Amino acid sequence: MGARTLAVVASAVLAISTAHADSVWKAYIAKDHGFSFMAPGEVRAALGTYRGALAGPRQTIVYRSVDNNIEYKVTVMSFLQAQAEGASLLGEREYAFQDKKKVLMDTFGRVESGKDTVYGRKIVVDQPDNKGRTTGAFYFNRGKLISLEATVLPANGKYESPDPGRFIDSIVFVLSRADKNAVVLPSLRFE
Repeated sequence: MGARTLAVVASAVLAISTAHADSVWKAYIAKDHGFSFMAPGEVRAALGTYRGALAGPRQTIVYRSVDNNIEYKVTVMSFLQAQAEGASLLGEREYAFQDKKKVLMDTFGRVESGKDTVYGRKIVVDQPDNKGRTTGAFYFNRGKLISLEATVLPANGKYESPDPGRFIDSIVFVLSRADKNAVVLPSLRFE
């Protein structure tokens, strides 16, 4: 009787913890910008700014959520008039991301397949002054620079968590392949 009760309790705990972990991740779609991604919790949208030597001052659209002391952020910048400079703009953003940080991983990224393949970069860095570990992915697609960043904050401390990888690997650029139940993000446009 005791072993059976223990097995039932263990199964219930496993089911509850698994259900909670799966229920907090949702698919989101930014139709105006041509991509979809997954993140835990509620994603909020805001306007921001960025400045780069090549990019110059840029308005950004930032989609952000925080869950379990991990910050998830997707930043979009428009370069519709500078599409030919996409590789240089992407390189500048990647350099700014890793500048003065300890780089733990730097590899090429690829999303989709066949003629719809979008190439980019994935980088993992330790933030200065023990402020966490950030996993980033950077893509230039159809005149837009899109960066995904997941920062495991010191309060979480589980720097080997699979969640940042799950986040950055969830991006989809072919919207017909996006989750049909994706939450449509508010329509924000560049001014």
